[in-house]
Amino acid sequence: MKRTDFANLGLFALALVPFAGCSGDDPASPPGDADTTPPAAVTDLRVESGKMTLTVAWTAPGDDGTEGQAAEYDIRFAGEPITAETFSAYTRVPDAPAPAAAGTEQSVFINAPGYADLFVALKTADEVPNWSAMSNVVSDAYVPGLVVRQLTTTGHNIHPCVNDGRVTWVRVDPIDGDEIYISDLRGAYPDQTALTGNGGEKAHPSSHGGSVIVWQGREYSQTSTGWEIFKYSYGQVPLYEAFTDNDVADRYPVLAGAGNFAWLQGPTMQEEVHFWNADLHTEHVISDECCPVPDNSNDVPTAGGYTSVVWRTRDLVGSEGYRAIYYHGTITDLTDEIDATMSTNYSFHDGTLAYQWGSPPEIRYWDGAAVHSVAEGYEPSLHDGTVAYEVWDGQDWEIHYWDGAEILEITDNDYDDTQPSLHDGYIAWVGRPGGGGNTDHIFYAELE
Repeated sequence: MKRTDFANLGLFALALVPFAGCSGDDPASPPGDADTTPPAAVTDLRVESGKMTLTVAWTAPGDDGTEGQAAEYDIRFAGEPITAETFSAYTRVPDAPAPAAAGTEQSVFINAPGYADLFVALKTADEVPNWSAMSNVVSDAYVPGLVVRQLTTTGHNIHPCVNDGRVTWVRVDPIDGDEIYISDLRGAYPDQTALTGNGGEKAHPSSHGGSVIVWQGREYSQTSTGWEIFKYSYGQVPLYEAFTDNDVADRYPVLAGAGNFAWLQGPTMQEEVHFWNADLHTEHVISDECCPVPDNSNDVPTAGGYTSVVWRTRDLVGSEGYRAIYYHGTITDLTDEIDATMSTNYSFHDGTLAYQWGSPPEIRYWDGAAVHSVAEGYEPSLHDGTVAYEVWDGQDWEIHYWDGAEILEITDNDYDDTQPSLHDGYIAWVGRPGGGGNTDHIFYAELE
């Protein structure tokens, strides 16, 4: 069984670990000066052995940052992921060792029978006491065969988008403003990098790796028509700028390759799907190619190729109902292929489609020729013939994964786990502790 290692990370890691500008105990603190420097946060907490009864190990920090010898550890364990906000609410290990000199390897045995999943984190204090930030969080495992991690531990984090081993998301802050963040998941301890710094509201980023990212944004004072599409381009100046600037709502952008993207434009129930061709530097309305009348409502588009976009459209005045439209330079009507009259929440990749169908909803997969029923579920995310999706287990939301043949339960906890995003061997999602509140965090799993 693989062990889970939850990284407790902040912006560029330096934002998480209080930087030790001073050394040692007394030599770094002149007589009479108050000691205000806490120990550095432990960042290499790791599971050494066991399931439910396990040993965790780490490298001792110092008294001031990474120098000297600290005075006390506070080690906590729980049956659910631990965050900086919830740390003090969980059970404290009664026999924690005293801190050794900085750089010393230390460990503790934790006996906690009865826990289906066991999560551990620690803090360190000096003699004042000044307490460090919380360490990374480790666990025995969620599911055999997976490496699962918690990426964020502070703030309110939503709308993850995974692409090419990176996850992009929105960190929501109603006071200072929302920002777009990105993290490369392929390292042992991924950093979290803020790509924007202009505040306001942001939502629904779509990423092509770390090179191109699009999202919808607006100032707090603007109405629903104030949404515009913003674009980030790595290595260009400026790094990000408004792509649209008009008097109608521009929302739900989705990249179709490195530079092409589609989005919805217009008032509710009268939206049109627009497409930007980066090679030709042209924008055109692709939804009117399928429906050349003004009485259609178009849903959120999904993309899965260099110029490939799928969306659902509905005739507002006629009797046709819902149709599924596939744009790939020309228009193909998929309505009969997937029974689009009862389908919604599309996810498209490489000529195949996952979607939510019927009531109660089930996840279906169209491989380009035939439809396959996967399981009951919501909000699918598709890549290379595999699907991640949400499941209501009667108590809360969980993330499941279909590999084309079998279903894995990615989560089984007391959190609401939603908004899955799947790409190239990684699943990211939002986990919210029971009771709600603005405490959403980004989790991810690396698939073997």
